Formats: sequence, structure tokens, C-alpha cells
Amino acid sequence: GSVNLAFQAIAEEMDSQSVEEVTLITSKEQLNLDEDVFIKYSKEGKVAVNSQVIKENEEKTKEEQEYNQLIVPSGKRARIELSDGTRLVVNSQSKVVYPRCFKGDIRKIYAQGEVFLEVAHDKKHPFIVESDDFKLQVLGTKFNISNYKGGTTNIVLVEGSVEVTDRNERKAQLVPSDLLNIANGAYQKQVDVAEYISWVEGIMLLNGNDLSQIIQRLSIYYGISIQCDPIIGKEKVYGKLDLKDDIDEVIECIQQTLPFTIEKRDTSIYLNK
Repeated sequence: GSVNLAFQAIAEEMDSQSVEEVTLITSKEQLNLDEDVFIKYSKEGKVAVNSQVIKENEEKTKEEQEYNQLIVPSGKRARIELSDGTRLVVNSQSKVVYPRCFKGDIRKIYAQGEVFLEVAHDKKHPFIVESDDFKLQVLGTKFNISNYKGGTTNIVLVEGSVEVTDRNERKAQLVPSDLLNIANGAYQKQVDVAEYISWVEGIMLLNGNDLSQIIQRLSIYYGISIQCDPIIGKEKVYGKLDLKDDIDEVIECIQQTLPFTIEKRDTSIYLNK
């Protein structure tokens, strides 16, 4: 339908925009916001940023569905409460498109990157998250999606239930603690959800993950190229990293448990034996 086209157009537009700050784009203006900002929409679609209401002209006709989009650059996060009470935490290098007010039978948003959602319960109006490689339907639940370009697509359900349909129209039902990986060989397994949602609190929990996986996630989060010698890439890392620190501090923190040398070239970081 036309909603899909609107999303598609906005989503494609979004890709061409790289931003330095957390950026909220409405039909009337583009606002640069602080990190960890909280954006809240009232039932009528009025926007407040950190509880400061933004005054706007009321020219638009009320009938039209108006979309806003939030773009979060590397190294930052933002929170939104949508007009239905659904809450989102949006991670670094991520984008969401959503209506200021939900109208009609379904509540639908578009997301790319990593987002944690707490969907407000409303049986009569299913909540749908669209993305490039899946569509997910919910009634009321908490879950995390991660689908960075070039990365793997994971959906982790914390509570409630969701149904996911991939591009090939394959459907999967998730129960709490399920991880669904959407790839050519899609798989579903039970996981410790804490590891997948700790970023919401600004922490990366490590339960024996390979160093190569960790630096891939840090590369996305900090928007910087980090590479390592394949031999140390296989080493397992335990503990937790504070994502509020800058990247050098984070890498030094890992270095305390794994011996490696750090080499910086241009904008890249290399970890060598």
C-alpha cells in the first residue's frame, strides 16, 4: 500500500544522510539533539524533547499521516516514547521512521540498525516493525532488533510474543529468550537475553565472545575501523565494557585481560599479537 511506499522513500532518503548529532526530522524542521535525549510524543502527536514541548505551526491537515524520523550517529543513543506509549531505545548508527500519531488499524514503524522496543499493549491495533529484511508483528512485548547493514540480523525476545516474516515469506514465532537469526540458513535458539540488551544501559556484557565479534560491534558503535590479528580474534573475552568510555579506554580495558599491542593508523585501530 501507500504506507509502504512512504516508508521506502523515507528510508532511502535516510541512507544518504550522515549526521554528527542525534537528529530528529519532522515535516517542518530538523533538530540536533544531545546524546541520550528522551523524545516523547503525546497522544495528539505533540513532541517534547527532554520534557520541553516543541512549539510548531498547526498548518497541516489532521487527516494526513505525518512521519518523523530519528537518526542516531556513531557513539550515541536516544530514547523515544511514541504516541501510543511504546518506548524505543535507539542505538548508535541507527534510524527509525514512525508516525507522529498512529491512525488506522495498525501501528507501523520502520527501523534499521539496533533498537530495543517496549510495545504498548493494544490488541485491536497490532504493532508492526518493518525493516529491509524482515517484518515483525507484535501485540505487546519487549524485544531487541539488530540489523546493521553488512551485519547479521538478530531479533531477541525478552517478553511477550512476536511473529517474524522474512523476505522469503518464511514465518517464525518467538517465545521469550529466543534469538532468531535471519540469514540464508535462518536459525532460532534460546539465549541469555542480558547480553543482547545490556547496551540499553550503556554496557556491553561479554560471556566468552570471540574478540573478533566484540571488535565488530565496537566498530559499529564507535563508527571507527577496528581490526585484529586472526589469532587473537579467536580469543574469548569475559566481563563487561562501559560504552560511555571513549574507544581507547574500552580497548585498554580489553587489553588488561588479553595481551595484544595496539597500533593506530589514520582512522583505524589494529590489534596485533
